[in-house]
Amino acid sequence: MNITLIKAENRKNSSTYNAAKYLISRLENIDKVFEFTLPEDMPHVCKGCYACLYGNEDKCGGYEYLKPVNEAFEKSNLIIFCSPVRCFHAPGQIKSFLDHYGYRWLVHRPDFDMLKKQAVIITTAGGGGLKSAAKDIKDSMDYWGVARTHVVAYSVWQYFWDDMPEKFKKGFKRKLDKTAKSIKKCAKNLKPSVKVSFLYNMFKRLHLGGKMWQIDNDYWKNNIPNL
Repeated sequence: MNITLIKAENRKNSSTYNAAKYLISRLENIDKVFEFTLPEDMPHVCKGCYACLYGNEDKCGGYEYLKPVNEAFEKSNLIIFCSPVRCFHAPGQIKSFLDHYGYRWLVHRPDFDMLKKQAVIITTAGGGGLKSAAKDIKDSMDYWGVARTHVVAYSVWQYFWDDMPEKFKKGFKRKLDKTAKSIKKCAKNLKPSVKVSFLYNMFKRLHLGGKMWQIDNDYWKNNIPNL
């Protein structure tokens, strides 16, 4: 199994990053982990130029930064997002990163390999905002067509991993253990979730019926997989 890890900060003692490392340790047959830190590895901010939507992805200012990320996605079975809460939502650098993949939503020209992958969203907060921060990312995972997305949300009360009280850490690890078991179980016979299946079939009908943008309709007709 290969894993792509997207983290929103470079602190080695962060609760999200260490939770991700713990989760990975509970999985099996790990070959490679590709790590990317935002915004260092993707500093470009989407300007809404529509280049990607019109099929000119190479004209985007973030194109070269995204190359290694896209290559990692292609090789990975699992994508992990480490997202602390910022003002009740995911950090701006994660939102900016995800903005560059609007053209990869099912409504446009998705990477159909995502239907064979899983994702994990690990989000922590000193207080509230866990659900809204996770939703910021899960919306993209569902509309990318990621088969299964697991969410681990945990309030750490502003503790870093190393100074987190043991009872807090044990509770966090229990959630991560449960998620690791779910990932391994789903991997044995991976199928898209009910929501992803619904979205996929809805947009499939629209695209094959010629109801959407022509560039997107043509893409679906030429690349659609057999589920």
